[in-house]
Amino acid sequence: MQGNKQQPEQQNVTSNLVCGIDFSRFSRHVQFLSLASGVFFIFIGYGYIQEKIFHIPGFRSHGWFLSLLQFTFVTIISYVDSSYISVSSKRERAPYSSFIVLAGLTVGTMGLSTVALGFLNFPTQVIFKSCKLIPVMIGGILILGKRYTFADYMSVFLMSFGLVWFSLADQTVSPDFNPIGIVLISMALGVDAVFGNFQEKLIKKYPFLTNADIAFYSYALGTVMLAAGLLVTGQLFASIEYTLLHTEVYPLTLVYSSLGYLGVQCVLALIASSGVLVATIVTTMRKVLTVILSFVFFTKPFTFQYVWSGALVFAGISISIYIRNRVTVLHALSVLISRIMNFISPRARKDSSTSVLQV
Repeated sequence: MQGNKQQPEQQNVTSNLVCGIDFSRFSRHVQFLSLASGVFFIFIGYGYIQEKIFHIPGFRSHGWFLSLLQFTFVTIISYVDSSYISVSSKRERAPYSSFIVLAGLTVGTMGLSTVALGFLNFPTQVIFKSCKLIPVMIGGILILGKRYTFADYMSVFLMSFGLVWFSLADQTVSPDFNPIGIVLISMALGVDAVFGNFQEKLIKKYPFLTNADIAFYSYALGTVMLAAGLLVTGQLFASIEYTLLHTEVYPLTLVYSSLGYLGVQCVLALIASSGVLVATIVTTMRKVLTVILSFVFFTKPFTFQYVWSGALVFAGISISIYIRNRVTVLHALSVLISRIMNFISPRARKDSSTSVLQV
């Protein structure tokens, strides 16, 4: 009897691994602080290195090769993680056909968004990637015939309006702006919407698949796809020749790929420990800080149109977060207000008693 009771507890304890570190052994507060800090610092470093790579002279035309290097490195990292570090007691494997589809979608969303940086400012790419709700909602209306609330339409309107004005600001002040970048990042958004739904369906169907296993198979197959595509188009050898003259690309990409892999694991662990709402808020705030720091670390033209158009986008995202988590948000606010009042009230009573004694 005792053995039967202990088994589920062990499964719960080992269900939140990040590169071998079992975060479920810590308190919820420690998990949140550790994982949220990890998401902030890791992805800020990830964005900084990505932008630094595209600032190497002549690199802008080699975005697909950067994706190939990233996929190759992540394949190696995820293999080591799944085989030797984050080893699960229960292993499960999905059909290779599912992984092939997932790999194609991963290549589409990550490859297109990376290549778009050759035509756009980094902040514009980040702002666009934050608006996945737009293609999801359009697909829901056209394909599934879904109906949405007024708040949903208001959220999408604010995001769309902000994106248009942010793009116009980029076109006005940035010498590197090219409308091809808008097309590429918009395509990446559309693929990302399909990718998220397909991955969620795969995880529900095969619950014992580890994140490391999913990453390994999708990135390994994606590496083959990217290599074949670059070979067919003739870009592979040209990119290799370029990177042999700029060897700093390789160590930068290794660090960039490692940070990206670790960051995704932290986000997934944060979702498991604190819920989707908290993870969404943390990642959204991280994107705001990433955009701000991009202007700080890398010299680029600036206009206040970036500020208010970016604010419109994040206002739309905030509305979207609220309407999908209304009960949780209101409960969290009530708890926060009650804690603030409990903190203030004893102080107020103490101050009033002190003043009476002084009188």
